[in-house]
Amino acid sequence: MNILEFSEALARKIERTPRGSSLSSEAEFEKAHVVGPAWELSRQHPEVRVFTHPWRRNVRCKPTCDAGASDFALRVEGCPDCWAASKAPTAVAAYGTRSNFDLAALDRRGRTLVVEVKWLTLSSGKGPNSEFQRFIGQCTLAAAVNDVVIGVCGFHGQGRTHFDVHSANVRRTLRKIGVHLVCLPGNGGE
Repeated sequence: MNILEFSEALARKIERTPRGSSLSSEAEFEKAHVVGPAWELSRQHPEVRVFTHPWRRNVRCKPTCDAGASDFALRVEGCPDCWAASKAPTAVAAYGTRSNFDLAALDRRGRTLVVEVKWLTLSSGKGPNSEFQRFIGQCTLAAAVNDVVIGVCGFHGQGRTHFDVHSANVRRTLRKIGVHLVCLPGNGGE
């Protein structure tokens, strides 16, 4: 499986992951809706390596990360050494800034995928406009260096949004630059 096929399969898995109402942070959302599905897909397709945040864990691939590259059974989800090494091919350096992303993947041809995750709060029927615009900007920036980007945005809180208004145009336009947008409304206006 190449990185483009992996990204399509991952986006479908993310879209189908049941949304829980007990999530209380972006980190929990990321672990439940992105890291879990990505790691499972990599287990099924070990030719694509997935790199995830260590979340303060210190467990490393054994005996080395290079050994884990060729044998999924030796990989450790959240290995801090793998996470650090993933930055070289996936981070974006521009205008004196350096942008890293929430998950990275690499296929055997060296093609890259990054995932940017945002968990945004709805309040009193208002959408989080500035935060959503920043999220879209981060995804666009990621596309400058990576072969494909998945932007995963979860909405929670009180209120309803109009997910269908103009959404198809935005998704189509972002796809032209390699960004697959996945927006997940919360369960029942949680």
